[in-house]
Amino acid sequence: MKKHLLTASLTLTLLLSGQAAAFSDVPDGAWYAADAALCQSVGLMQGTGEDTFSPEGTVTLAEVMTVVARLHELSQGGDGVLPQAPAAWGTGSLTTLEGSTLLTFSAQDLVSGRLSYHYDNEQPRRLHLQLSVNAAQLRALTPAGGGSSGAALVLNGTHVLTGFLSPVGNGVRRVEFVSAAGADHELCNKELSPFLAAPVGDVWYRDALWYVQEHGLMEDQPMAQFFEDPATRIDLAEWLCKVLPPEDLPAIGQAASVPDIQDPDVLRLYQAGILTGVDEAGTFAGDRTLTRAELSAVLARVVDPSRRVMPG
Repeated sequence: MKKHLLTASLTLTLLLSGQAAAFSDVPDGAWYAADAALCQSVGLMQGTGEDTFSPEGTVTLAEVMTVVARLHELSQGGDGVLPQAPAAWGTGSLTTLEGSTLLTFSAQDLVSGRLSYHYDNEQPRRLHLQLSVNAAQLRALTPAGGGSSGAALVLNGTHVLTGFLSPVGNGVRRVEFVSAAGADHELCNKELSPFLAAPVGDVWYRDALWYVQEHGLMEDQPMAQFFEDPATRIDLAEWLCKVLPPEDLPAIGQAASVPDIQDPDVLRLYQAGILTGVDEAGTFAGDRTLTRAELSAVLARVVDPSRRVMPG
């Protein structure tokens, strides 16, 4: 049986944490000042500059995902510093059967249109992957006398398939890899999902995105998300409940419902004093965005039970 030690782990982290550095844009008397300092000291939130916190900044999905990844890492006995995503994540190549690289590509090539793929409907099912090339590459990859040559597909640094590589023809500078008849596509499918989800370009949340996928925290989340978009209160609730099991969140109140939403996760976070309503009626307002100050207050209640709010 899986043991849930999140609260104990975070409490220990809280006790061992050092003094947080002051933020120039967080006044000493601000309602969120202690929360921001706590979140920084335990490794959940960082500043937005050398000494700034940007308390009124709108929280993005990437920020929510990142703090949840740090919560999970802390719950495993870590220090909130996420491991670096593998350099090979989101990369691919076509090689000879002996392993010599012929062409390389990345998840970004799917966005640009340089790379495309599909499975045919014939039996046995086969993968077709097409890649745009330049004239010199096309000449080098065209077998003497036409036809195709043996090749292998590598995704995320893992050899996933063998098959055949040949020019597409029709005057286009594209080559096509076709998996061998009867090939087992299980490993390819396993590596294809993380390949497709790899961020395009050098983004700051790359390590967090890799972490949540590696630990199964992306389940029930859309494959394609706009992580730079503002996060809503319901986004935060859904992500938090991925790492906050019920046994770590004892109810401190008897709220039977939330006025404007019928969601058991939201109700559990209300009853535990982690989330509060936006008005005296306890309205959740799940579509509302939240500020970094508000996010720090919620996270401070997670790591320090004494800060939790008795539901009305």
